[in-house]
Amino acid sequence: MNVEHILKNKNAGNYIAEANDSLADAIKTMAANRIGSLIVLKNGQPDGIVTERDVMYAAAEHSNKMFALKVAEVMSSHLITCNLESTLDHAMEMMINNETEHRIRHLPVVDNEGQFAGIISMSDVVSALLTKTEFENKLLMNYIKNWPDAEA
Repeated sequence: MNVEHILKNKNAGNYIAEANDSLADAIKTMAANRIGSLIVLKNGQPDGIVTERDVMYAAAEHSNKMFALKVAEVMSSHLITCNLESTLDHAMEMMINNETEHRIRHLPVVDNEGQFAGIISMSDVVSALLTKTEFENKLLMNYIKNWPDAEA
């Protein structure tokens, strides 16, 4: 199973913010849609991401003027992305890679031309892996159940 499979089965839309949008508008969009991140695009390619964590840091650092900030001032711009063909295991590894301390919860997905294709969350990956594991478990249980009897 790959990342493209998750995106095809995902009901959520892809929510975008502009770099010049106010942080207040970005927060309202995230709250209204019950999502934890917005992708910032530049010429169709991911240029940044603003997350709940970015909002928290902005609140701690700029509490008095937080809502006057622009998305570009708080977004994370060194994006880690995967492509549509990435496996679920690879996507999860990218999200929780302890060696590089990535530990991200939202992973932008790009196509072969680097254009934004969607975003997956850690819960999307875990849910898909659980579904895959449950399916494999059922196959194995059926195989064991139908194992030829030793006396036959």
